[in-house]
Amino acid sequence: MTSPSSTDSQPRASDQELGPATLPLLRRSWHKVRNRLIEGLLVVTPILITLWIVYWMYSTLEKYVIDPLAVLVLWKAQRLSSAPELPYWFETYAAPIIALCIAVVMLYYCGVFADSWIRRSVDQFLLRVPIVSSIYDGLRNMFQSFEKPGAQSTPQRVVLVSFPHPGMRLPAIVTSSCRDVATDRALLCVYVPTTPIPTSGFFLIVPEDDVTELNWDVQQTLQAIISGGLTAPRTVTYYSDKLSAVASDLPPSDPNLRPPVAAAKVE
Repeated sequence: MTSPSSTDSQPRASDQELGPATLPLLRRSWHKVRNRLIEGLLVVTPILITLWIVYWMYSTLEKYVIDPLAVLVLWKAQRLSSAPELPYWFETYAAPIIALCIAVVMLYYCGVFADSWIRRSVDQFLLRVPIVSSIYDGLRNMFQSFEKPGAQSTPQRVVLVSFPHPGMRLPAIVTSSCRDVATDRALLCVYVPTTPIPTSGFFLIVPEDDVTELNWDVQQTLQAIISGGLTAPRTVTYYSDKLSAVASDLPPSDPNLRPPVAAAKVE
């Protein structure tokens, strides 16, 4: 005959045996579910952002271009038609389609007159307006950089600049170059994108001798900036080649004068 204390201890012992085996299983299951949720979020987020940008562009185009042209089409059709009201299908479907076609035709003829006297006249007029001239001139120069033929276009340089203070370096895209008036030193106009939105950043003018050529292209740089470094290439030319050249010129018998040279590697 077993005592009550012995019978009570048996279920407790079995619970203690099942507990440690159950907890790792639940933890592994939760980790799998969590990883799948994170992977799904990483897949869906770029698609949603892309669709949102396309929707925003279409909404802006519809609000400021298609809708005014559709109203103009309806007004013109109302004057040409003898009926008191236009058909529903014309107001709902035909007028926006006609307005979109008119916008495309207008855009085409704007490209036709790009090198004509009409554009030069518009440029001269806008460049003479006090406040509008500074805005229009900057935007015009920026968009004219995209009009270069493919044979004349040069690949954009990506460099590392010391920013915001010495000891820290950020990737920057070289947009143009200039020279200093007093010393005739070569200067670079660079754009420093910020994480996670590369369209907002900083414009800097830095000496060309103070930058380090980066072994990334523009696409790799933008992807690394948007992802916060998660998709950065595994190797980076962080230290300048001049430092390596100085180190190689030093005599091997004097290791104390040799500056430390290391290769940074992004894991």
